[in-house]
Amino acid sequence: MESVRKETDGIIPLHGTEGQANMLDRIIEKFEDTYGEYAEDRLIEVDEILGTRSAAEEAYPNLRAFVENDLFDYHVDRMENTPILWRLTTERLIADSKGEGFACYVDYHNLDSGLLDRLANQYLEPRKAELRERRSAANRRRSDESLSTSEQAEAAEQYERCASGLNQISVFEDVLQDLGSTDERDFEDEDRQLVEELAPKVATFREETRERVDTLAKLRERNSEEWFQDTFSDNFWSAVDEWREEWIDALDELERACEEYAKPADESVEAHLADLFDYFNWRLKGSDHYSSTGILFMTYYFEREGADLLDDDGEPFDTLTDDERLLASLATGLDDPSVVDEEFLEEIADDEGVEDVDDLPPLAEFKALAEEIDDRCQTIDKQIPSDWTDRALSEITTEGYQPNHKHGVEINITPLAQAEIVPKTVEDDVL
Repeated sequence: MESVRKETDGIIPLHGTEGQANMLDRIIEKFEDTYGEYAEDRLIEVDEILGTRSAAEEAYPNLRAFVENDLFDYHVDRMENTPILWRLTTERLIADSKGEGFACYVDYHNLDSGLLDRLANQYLEPRKAELRERRSAANRRRSDESLSTSEQAEAAEQYERCASGLNQISVFEDVLQDLGSTDERDFEDEDRQLVEELAPKVATFREETRERVDTLAKLRERNSEEWFQDTFSDNFWSAVDEWREEWIDALDELERACEEYAKPADESVEAHLADLFDYFNWRLKGSDHYSSTGILFMTYYFEREGADLLDDDGEPFDTLTDDERLLASLATGLDDPSVVDEEFLEEIADDEGVEDVDDLPPLAEFKALAEEIDDRCQTIDKQIPSDWTDRALSEITTEGYQPNHKHGVEINITPLAQAEIVPKTVEDDVL
């Protein structure tokens, strides 16, 4: 793991080329750094522990075999199926593959949007050149009648392995290109228009809510706790004070969610933002009943204490004291009533048995805006995948593969597993 981490790009190929060290080279270097003059002795000991292959033709053959065939599975097991060191491979990309065209180890912490380009530009071309050279040499030897039958057969096998490796890499390059390509979100144009129109409504509701909460805070500062409790209720301020920051912050986030989902479908959206659409209904909005915990619960008290302080135009009387004027402002309508679709004012009028929306109390505009936002949010919520995993996968693949480490290993590795460029162990034991 340390060898991979020390690489500037977090990648070490399994099969090195001229001028490019491979995984075994890096392990040997690590032994030399650690054990100095005793490195060779330690390497021989490790090699003998790992197997019985003879070192007559190559140094540390068992260590090489372990690195090529068993290291990743061993690492997965040691890390209890949450590996840090990841193996990318071409072996599964074609049927009846012979050998492994390309493989490398990648440090999970270096998994980023540039990984695919680094692989394609820095590692595949040298490997392809090496395989082509070996294939050409093997092709000459397999038809060289001066060689023994076994030597020709060995050359033929080498030719097949190189040809298979090049075919694997060709498919791998296509896979990398696909992974790096745009994968549009499933979100229709009419839905994008709906959230685009919803954003300013949410912004208005947030500012109207903020102004009313700020007015309550002023009244709280200007008067005694006893006055405040007598005017509203014993627990009214404690409830508002507990929730006000969350209300405003969540409405901020909801506006951002609208803006993000209004973007073209080929631009990614953070997975958690979708939750805001449902959150408005079950937590933020509430109702105008005094026992509710959402924003609208305040309107019960606003109308009770402020409605009689407004004139026929819904404005505070000129003769009010400062405290009365503040109370009256709590019961006023919206600064810009046009932001509300009249359909929702009509629904409130029907519910309250009022024939004309003009006869509704001014605060009905504030309530109607909340109902309209709720209705739009529920519509949008139905168009977005409810499963966070699906949304997180969409986030990291919409603009091409762009891992997001805060989403965890499973999300970031899933696109690679689906493309079959990681060992099957990943699907069986990790995901």
